[in-house]
Amino acid sequence: PEALNGPIAALGTQMAKLEKARLSVESTRLIAPFDGKLTSLDVVDGQAVGTSSIMTIATTDKLLVRFYLDETDLDKVTVGNRVTFMFDAYPDQPMDGEVVVVEPSLQVVDGTPVIVVLASLPDEIELNLLSGMTVDVEVIAGESLNTLIVPVQALRELASGSYAVFLVGANGQLIMTPVTVGLRDFANAEILSGVKAGDIVSTGTVETK
Repeated sequence: PEALNGPIAALGTQMAKLEKARLSVESTRLIAPFDGKLTSLDVVDGQAVGTSSIMTIATTDKLLVRFYLDETDLDKVTVGNRVTFMFDAYPDQPMDGEVVVVEPSLQVVDGTPVIVVLASLPDEIELNLLSGMTVDVEVIAGESLNTLIVPVQALRELASGSYAVFLVGANGQLIMTPVTVGLRDFANAEILSGVKAGDIVSTGTVETK
C-alpha cells in the first residue's frame, strides 16, 4: 500500500512484482471446463505434477455420444444427420439423436484410421445413462418420404450413374425405360422419374441385343 503513495515512476516495478505473484498463483490452479463429479484422482498431496492427466471429471448433463466410422463413410455423415442409439444396457429401447460434430481430422484406433463423430442425445431421457457406456449407433445418411421405390434387382446400369428398368407391358412385352435414381440401399432404389406407381417392372435376367 505504501507504494501507492510514492512517485508514479516507482509503481512500474511494484506492479511487475504484483503481476509475477498473480501469475504464480494462477499456475497452481486447475479449472475444470464444466461442472461434474470427480471420478478418479491420480495424485497425492505434495506430489509434483506435469502435463499428464491427474484426475477425471464426469457429468451426465448434456451427454454426447462419441463413435467412430470408417473413413470410406465420410460422404455418409454430416452435421444434422439423424442417428439411432442402442445402448448395451437397454437393448430394447432405441433412442434418437443428431450428429453435432464431425472432427476435421482422422484418428487411429487399433491401427485403423477412423472418423470421429459426436452426436447429441434427446433433451429428456428416461433411461439412467452413465458416462462411458457402450452404445451402437446407426447413422441415417439420407432420407426420403412418400417416394417411389423399386427393387434394386430391377435396375439395369446403362453407364456410370445412368440406369433403366424393364417395364412389363399388357401383353407381357418388356420395354426398356430410362429412369433417374435417387437414394439407394441394399434392397430398394428411389425412382425420381421414368416410371410411376403401379407400373410393373421386371427383376429377372433380361438379355438384350
